[in-house]
Amino acid sequence: MLKLFEHEHLDVKRLSDEETAIEVRNLSLQFSDKPVLNDISMRIPKHRITALIGQSGCGKSTLISCFNRMNDLISGCRYQGEIILGGRDINHKKENVSRLRTQVGMVFQRPNPFPLSIYENVCYGLRLQGVNGRRQLDDTVEQALVDAALWDEVKDRLFESAQVLSGGQQQRLVIARALALKPDILLLDEPTSALDPLTTLYIEELMAGLKKRCSIIIVTHNMQQAARVSDYTAFLHQGRLIEYSDSDSLFTMPHKKQTEDYITGRYG
Repeated sequence: MLKLFEHEHLDVKRLSDEETAIEVRNLSLQFSDKPVLNDISMRIPKHRITALIGQSGCGKSTLISCFNRMNDLISGCRYQGEIILGGRDINHKKENVSRLRTQVGMVFQRPNPFPLSIYENVCYGLRLQGVNGRRQLDDTVEQALVDAALWDEVKDRLFESAQVLSGGQQQRLVIARALALKPDILLLDEPTSALDPLTTLYIEELMAGLKKRCSIIIVTHNMQQAARVSDYTAFLHQGRLIEYSDSDSLFTMPHKKQTEDYITGRYG
């Protein structure tokens, strides 16, 4: 039985006391001549859920894509500033981007399973790394599917096509595929916007458990979801970071009028 989601309140720590997963320093980004992010600095804590909110086009997805260098794939992308992860600046030209994307997993808005079996979807990244031992693959696939709350539903049909799964199951499969590589950070770009309310609740429950294993950053257009699931929330507007604090404070006592206007529906 799926229990109702219970938000974990931060009674002990605030952001200044948290261990750091990612530190962003004076980050600006543009595509060709179009500025998208402007001088963003923030510190994202370990083993917490951090939500990025703001109206469409404010830079949320662009910012989250900076954390595993996905923006590099877009022609004309130029950026300044630093993103510190594990003591190194991942924007450095010598950064091993393949290694980075193993350390920082990403799940997109719409499920994108490969046209392979459920089993091969989960172990795809491991095979790319040269892991082919059957015992190791079996153990990793099972653990990743357990972690993604999907094992019980698919354990008897692991070698069926992933395309037969429902939308919600496919999204959990994609999460399992990311978890198989044991990432330190999991990026979720509007992971439930294409799902029904019950499946959305499953994914939110899943996130609450996963943050014990990795730090989670979620982009969401749904402020109610951000308030339910996140420990911290950052509000962006026109490529600028307007306000960033623990979610309870931001949604009940925002410091900036712009934030208050957005969360109360005056614009956006």
